[in-house]
Formats: sequence, structure tokens, C-alpha cells
Amino acid sequence: MLLQVLTHILRGTPVWVFPLFLGLIALGYLQSKPRDLPPARLAILPVVLAAISLSRVLSAFGVEPLALTAWVAGTAAALLLNTRLKQPAGARWSAASGTFHVPGSWVPMVLIMAVFFARYALAVSLAMKPEFVHSAGFASAAGFGFGLLSGMFMARAWWVWSQRSTQVVPVFS
Repeated sequence: MLLQVLTHILRGTPVWVFPLFLGLIALGYLQSKPRDLPPARLAILPVVLAAISLSRVLSAFGVEPLALTAWVAGTAAALLLNTRLKQPAGARWSAASGTFHVPGSWVPMVLIMAVFFARYALAVSLAMKPEFVHSAGFASAAGFGFGLLSGMFMARAWWVWSQRSTQVVPVFS
């Protein structure tokens, strides 16, 4: 029975989802390597993922105040959590090159996959049970989850960016 349901779900999945999945795996793999990023590039992934997650909440539930509030709460929770975790550890600013050094980590891969599977699960859930779109609890849980996941990317970028201000810059050189 479960195998039949999973087969039905996979057959109903648009073909473009599979190359997207492989591209996201490649993106996650690249995040596992240390890299030097200019400030603008540091912001790209968090901004894109925040826009994608918020757009998914809006497209699924419309301008539902509870879902949007939950998304904001999830984002805030991620930012607050990372003030304690201080991730990614080892990030630093180089004034000489004008770049941030970001150590490699598998955490972005996990977060990217979590966002992908959360979007997939939401789409499948709403396709199988369209009435969920009117469930305050479901909308809140989805909003919070998407906010938390995209918020972790924002929180990690914010932490890296904060390393710029912790560097002591000599007044006289």
C-alpha cells in the first residue's frame, strides 16, 4: 500500500523537479568547500531562499495572517538560535581582499534538502488533501517551518557579516 502511494506521488511529480533536485545537491556540495565571498554574493542564497519560502507560503495559503506571522516567527527563531550557535564557526572578514572567508560545511546541504523536501511535502499534502489549505494549524506549521529553514540561511549569513564588524581596524596605518 505504501509503495503504491509513493509510486503514485513520484509519477505525479513534474519532470523538472528531478533536475532541480540534482542541481540543489550540487549547490549543497559546493557549500561544503571553504570559499571566499564578496559581500554581495554572501547575501544571494539567503535572499533567494527567503523569497522562495515566503512565496511558497503565499501561494499555498494566500495572505493568511496566521501563516505569515508563523513565517516571521520561524525566521526570528532561526536568527535568535544562531546568536547562540554562532554558525558558521571560523568565518572571517579579510579587509585586504574585501571578502568573507566561509569555511566549508555540510549544514547548508542539509538545509537546502530540508527546504526542497518541505516544499515537495507541502505540494503533495495539498494535492492529496486540498482542504488543508483552510487549516489554521497546517498553515501555521508550514509557515513556521519555511520561515525557520530560510531563516537559518539568513542567520548564517548574518553571523558571517557580523565578523566584519568584529575585526579591529587600525585608526592610523
